Amino acid sequence: MKLHSLLAEDLVLHRLEARDRDGILREMAAGLEARQKAVFGGRLLRNLQKREEMGTTAIGYGVAIPHCRMKGLKSPALLLGLSKEGVHFKAVDGKLSHVFFLLVAPEDNPGAGLRLLAAIAALTRKTRTLPSKLLKAATAADVLETLRAEEEKTRA
Repeated sequence: MKLHSLLAEDLVLHRLEARDRDGILREMAAGLEARQKAVFGGRLLRNLQKREEMGTTAIGYGVAIPHCRMKGLKSPALLLGLSKEGVHFKAVDGKLSHVFFLLVAPEDNPGAGLRLLAAIAALTRKTRTLPSKLLKAATAADVLETLRAEEEKTRA
């Protein structure tokens, strides 16, 4: 599954301003809800917070995948956010998280979300330099091109 094909420039928050985990969740939820307000109805942030209370979604290597499932979606929704400074997200490796893949899966099709989670984790494992490369991108378009190039490299 190609992550870059699920994203567009308006689904990339190139410079997140939040400095803590709750702020990142709030900023990213607002970004995705602005694009799909009718579907989420203001519930996205609370669902993400509930999931985060169960355990961290930071997988290490500077990457976190805040995620949840929600009713009303026909297919998964993905938003990519970047924090140059990094945020303590309780990562398993103790490092700051800089890259955030916000994933919302349809409640009645959790498999779609699991496949995306696996794809993000695999890409992160194979290209541990992904965060630094994405952070060097000057624009949202550059972020998407960098992501596409890294995905292509790992498939070769």
